[in-house]
Amino acid sequence: MESLELSYDKEARVWSGVNRPLFYDFDCSLGNIIYRNLKNFPIKVCQVSDVDGREVTNQELLSWSTRLALHFEKMGLRHDDVIGIVAKNSTYTSSVAIGCFMNCTPFHAVNSVLDQDTIRQVFNITAPKIIFCDGEVYEKLHEATRSLKPLFYTLTNHIDGVAKVEDLLDPIPNEELYKPEPLVSGGEQTVAILCSSGTTGVPKCVCIPNYLLKINYTFVNSEDIIFTNSGLDWITGLFFTFLSGSTSCKRVITNKPYTPEYMTALVKKYKISCLLAAPRHVSALIACPAATTDNFISVRVFFVGGGCITLPTLQQLRGLLQNGTVVVAYGMTEGGFISMNSDERYPTAVGRVFSGIKARIVDEEGNNLPPNEIGEIYIKTGHTWSGYYGNPIETKNVQDSDGWLHTGDLGYFDDNNMMYIVDRKKDTLKYQGMHYWPAEIEEVINELPEVEDVCVVGVYDERHGDAAGAVVVLRQGAELTKEQVKEHVRKSLPIEHKQLHAGVIFIDRLPQNNNGKTLKKDARALFEVK
Repeated sequence: MESLELSYDKEARVWSGVNRPLFYDFDCSLGNIIYRNLKNFPIKVCQVSDVDGREVTNQELLSWSTRLALHFEKMGLRHDDVIGIVAKNSTYTSSVAIGCFMNCTPFHAVNSVLDQDTIRQVFNITAPKIIFCDGEVYEKLHEATRSLKPLFYTLTNHIDGVAKVEDLLDPIPNEELYKPEPLVSGGEQTVAILCSSGTTGVPKCVCIPNYLLKINYTFVNSEDIIFTNSGLDWITGLFFTFLSGSTSCKRVITNKPYTPEYMTALVKKYKISCLLAAPRHVSALIACPAATTDNFISVRVFFVGGGCITLPTLQQLRGLLQNGTVVVAYGMTEGGFISMNSDERYPTAVGRVFSGIKARIVDEEGNNLPPNEIGEIYIKTGHTWSGYYGNPIETKNVQDSDGWLHTGDLGYFDDNNMMYIVDRKKDTLKYQGMHYWPAEIEEVINELPEVEDVCVVGVYDERHGDAAGAVVVLRQGAELTKEQVKEHVRKSLPIEHKQLHAGVIFIDRLPQNNNGKTLKKDARALFEVK
């Protein structure tokens, strides 16, 4: 895979991806791009489900998506309305997304494992008129959105008395004459909304503009078979949906949880040639006896993204691929894919930024730093981002008045214009692919009368991500066990990724600076010598 070109302005201390000719017109909608591809190659199989073996052709996907788009139009849904999707990957999930793209009505995709209160919070922000969901989460969603009174359609595990997606898929007269709606405000228009996380623990609703998914770099073709565990509620799942619909490559989908044995079986069964996995999944994969070079002989490109990966793990993954290339990708929900690296000469780099993207490294005083100095990574796409839906204050905290996005990641560029990530500046943590907020766990632990102070940190585990660990200061004379702290969190926050997997440490005083602010880095270091 060729290396990306990059230029560096020494005086301004800004790195820029060299512009390339656009694959698609900037103002062309995702729906129109997918529509034309599906129409041109009707018999190609674009999706296969490992759950039930159902194969979907381009013609079927086009018909279903068109009918859904026509129903959305008939319901009066426009570009300033929102459709909710709370579902795992299944036969019709992609059709709902593409139907939204065709009607230019943004969808808000929410992970189905989120608790009822969190779902209520995020949907109260976007107020979807319709929600497509899996049957097993219908009751939770119905209760969470009671005040909004949306229409519900189930995608799987249908429920008596609740409408299902198939009700909208009957043939419509003259549907073959349908043409996708044009974007009202051009390529910067919001076409999807995903949940991110805030430092206060309240999820933010990230607007995804039309241009963000049209990466000006090709790494798959129509003969490829692609796979990622992600659903529509992750930027990678959203991108793979567009990738399959726009190139006619076959996408393997499943709603089964990840295991290294299962991923290996999928690669072998479907001869997957392009896949994307998080570092924790890669870490488990290389330790799996079933993951052999023979079983991964079909893999041409293996993308790793969503966190830091160690050099030994990366080297073992490369050894697993006899005919493939490992590509480390870096991005964020707010800015999309930012950079990638397949150059083994710089094994720990996240590569050079994509065409059209500018980057700079900034210190605490806002000064641009030269190569080999660490600071926060700022990026600029050159286009307007609508920010966090209904949250202008948080938007300004991430995107400044000059259009630079503050990634919250610490990194640097070397003398060869390769970018490296060294740490996270953000307080937001991620365990087993799910975001959580230390402040929420700290608040629960502080409910215990024996606790005087607490600091929750993420202790990085390559396989699982940031495991929560609590550093606790007890009140004088109070008695409390580590298990009692963990049990209180289990009862108050009965969600797996919010548990104290790294354990509990009791200490006389939290590490603090001269201003009394807790030094989380020093608190985290306590677990390294525990």
